[in-house]
Amino acid sequence: MSRLRYKTLRENVADEIRTRIMNQEYVPGMRIIEQNLSEELGVSRGPIREALRQLEQEGLLTYERNVGCSISRLDINDVYEIYLMRSTYEILAVRSYGGRFTESEFRRMESVLERMRKLEPNDFQGVVECDQEFHGIIIQKSGMKRLHKAWEDLNYGSYLAVKNGGVYKDKLHERQYNIHRILLDSLKTGDLDLILKTIESHYMDAVSQMKREASAEYRVQTGCTSEAG
Repeated sequence: MSRLRYKTLRENVADEIRTRIMNQEYVPGMRIIEQNLSEELGVSRGPIREALRQLEQEGLLTYERNVGCSISRLDINDVYEIYLMRSTYEILAVRSYGGRFTESEFRRMESVLERMRKLEPNDFQGVVECDQEFHGIIIQKSGMKRLHKAWEDLNYGSYLAVKNGGVYKDKLHERQYNIHRILLDSLKTGDLDLILKTIESHYMDAVSQMKREASAEYRVQTGCTSEAG
């Protein structure tokens, strides 16, 4: 059982906004009005403003002068950057301890995958939470607090990347379970070179899939029937 952690008012507000984004109550480009949130949540504007700043740092929100905050829009270049950074951080973490995990850590990862396997079809929020917990074990093992913080700042950016990219929407939990199973199997080998290659593929293959889906969607919208068209 995981430990309960006390959350500040700012963190609770940030969690509520994230949940609304996950549930598609807030969509890319939609403006977030401090006063409206303050009235809806019964919270003063101070914690609201702090939460919005935090979410802007995470990449969930975009701030424009004289306009305010809105839900971020991400293109494939943003997706590539986010995934490249996440894979780089994880590779750095794994290198720091030589790719060696304990049986206890493997059991924790297996537990996460089992929960993922049992999720309802297309439970997007559940998949995201399992994904972050699984990769968090890899990062936390390094014991590097700054690395962990930098990685955490990309967590919800990664969520938006997947959501906006359109990938993993069909049989979501099955596809995510399978790619995380491949990653876990590589971790169990203790072969550092294999682990590092698998981590890179875990992220970069997702970017390639997004590009293919975006290209296919474009062809459908424009009536093109071939790659060249």
